[in-house]
Amino acid sequence: MQSIEEYARLLRLAPDMVGEVIDKAAGREQIAGRIKNDDEAYELFAKACRFEAPFATSWIHGPGVNSPYLSLELAETTLDDERYRRLLAESVLSTSPSVPYDYRGLAAAELVRIGVGDFAGALAEVVDSYTALPMRTTKAKIDVPTDGIDHLFDIPDTAEARIALIRTASELKTEESRYLIASRILGRGERVAAPVTEAERLIAEDVGSDLIAPADYLVPWDQEFPSPAGSDLTLAELMRIVLLGPEFKLPDARIRPVLVDFYRSVLRISGRSIIGLAAGVFHVEHGTMSDPSFYYQGRDSILGKGLVIDCVGGAILQQGTFLGGGFMPILIHTHKHIRKSGEAGAAERKRVLPCVFVAEAGARFPMHAVGLFETVDYLEKDTPFEGIRALPHGA
Repeated sequence: MQSIEEYARLLRLAPDMVGEVIDKAAGREQIAGRIKNDDEAYELFAKACRFEAPFATSWIHGPGVNSPYLSLELAETTLDDERYRRLLAESVLSTSPSVPYDYRGLAAAELVRIGVGDFAGALAEVVDSYTALPMRTTKAKIDVPTDGIDHLFDIPDTAEARIALIRTASELKTEESRYLIASRILGRGERVAAPVTEAERLIAEDVGSDLIAPADYLVPWDQEFPSPAGSDLTLAELMRIVLLGPEFKLPDARIRPVLVDFYRSVLRISGRSIIGLAAGVFHVEHGTMSDPSFYYQGRDSILGKGLVIDCVGGAILQQGTFLGGGFMPILIHTHKHIRKSGEAGAAERKRVLPCVFVAEAGARFPMHAVGLFETVDYLEKDTPFEGIRALPHGA
């Protein structure tokens, strides 16, 4: 029989390593056998299902036979009702930013199916104690200094302070996600409406949870977060700090997990999705305009190294998509600047036509497509790349 240390190492294996160490079917059987009869093994498995270190990237979060996540499938088929209910509730209630939003939603749907039991009180406490984050007002935006092109804001002086800043943002957005899911489990929030637009349909069919709404991926760029450097920072400003800060571009074992948690909580990117080194998402205000826009990144999707998405319009990356990579300079632009005849060239900055960049399930935006991809140019026409298309804003 495996020692508990050997079992823990099995749980820790990354997806690209497990096949070199053990047959996946045999590994699944070992885990199922242990968590059924061994309390210590179960507790380690439960830690993995809460995405706690060192199990956040475990292979058991890969796809199951009948479920998007093997870990949830193993729990359903192996555990008794009370342990299964406890594991689901802990995954939903976890305050860890490492738990992907889609994972919480899938666990929540299962919890509703089998009944919340004694966890109703804990879920109600999450709902009752939640305080929404503030939004920057138009008046406040008018007072923000500018250099004529970009808004200027106070940034913490040290890497440690900037890392602390994004940790705080991750924690606050995790509280928001817990609130949304808990309120829907209890039936105290608005019901998740059927998709109306094509963008909503693409998100709903991809995420596959009745307790997650497409609107959950409408990013409120004006949402404010506390900063030790001075005035509160908006989400748009935080995204630019993360994109441009040198410490966030490195494969640093101390910083990278914090950054992954930031994307998982703030942008609600799905489990097994990746934003590569020096890649990222940003949103720049045009005047005071900072309307919410979709950012959805499905399971097993990858934003390749160095690729950047300007999200003033919006972006939907379905499961298994792979965009760019290899540190090739690629900017996916989701809006176009418009200048009327006779106007000065600078006028075009203030007037934009937004759209939504869509990468359908399994689509590939190739590395050789270096440079600027102007998504608006492909409204109502085919792009050069299969599965890549443009949607009109609001469609």
